[in-house]
Amino acid sequence: MVLSSLLTLSLLLPTPMSASSLLGLSTPPLHFTVAVDMTGSSKNPAFKYADQARLLSQSVLLNQLRSGDTLTLLRICEGVQTVADFKFSSKNGARMAKADILRYTAALTKPCTGKGSAITAGLAQAARRSTQTAGVGDVVVLFTDGALLDDPKRASVSSTMKGLLAAQTTRLLFVAGLSPEPGAGGVSVRDSFVKALGTSGSHSKLLLAGAYDLSNVYPTFANVVKGARR
Repeated sequence: MVLSSLLTLSLLLPTPMSASSLLGLSTPPLHFTVAVDMTGSSKNPAFKYADQARLLSQSVLLNQLRSGDTLTLLRICEGVQTVADFKFSSKNGARMAKADILRYTAALTKPCTGKGSAITAGLAQAARRSTQTAGVGDVVVLFTDGALLDDPKRASVSSTMKGLLAAQTTRLLFVAGLSPEPGAGGVSVRDSFVKALGTSGSHSKLLLAGAYDLSNVYPTFANVVKGARR
């Protein structure tokens, strides 16, 4: 499964890249925050959300992270765990080693054992961390099914998202994995999540992807990251 996931990563690349791009040379650094919500549907093997979360996080680390970038990995359960937080540096601009990618993403997507959800707290922590890399563009990736019922801070998800998107250094917030399952009143979890965001749900810096749309939306994400480095 691990090997097939890594082989599938190449399918998420939108276009071939130049040698200098592949090595990460002469490109402005970015701060990547990858937050993975392992609560709710993500714990249900029938939906394969955990597999998708691993694929997305592996792809970001392999295809987008460059030497000189800062990386923050957040695992969301009933609280927020910082899995990694460091400036990535490699010889001659080489990519992160696949063994390290597997180690980090395995820890990032470890199933939750408790109850509750901290999606809003995860967004707030991403926003706080971005202020510590002043002058560096921020790209935030949140993988979540979008279920907020067990989030004790859900009432502030809209203002938290608004603050993150309004930050001058924020280049993109990519929310992937949103569930089409029916929630309260028969409205899908995805639609309920977008409604909870208020006006932020249509912000130009926000990119949304449903649970089964990753391969279709990822090229757009990759292009925005590429543009952020210019």
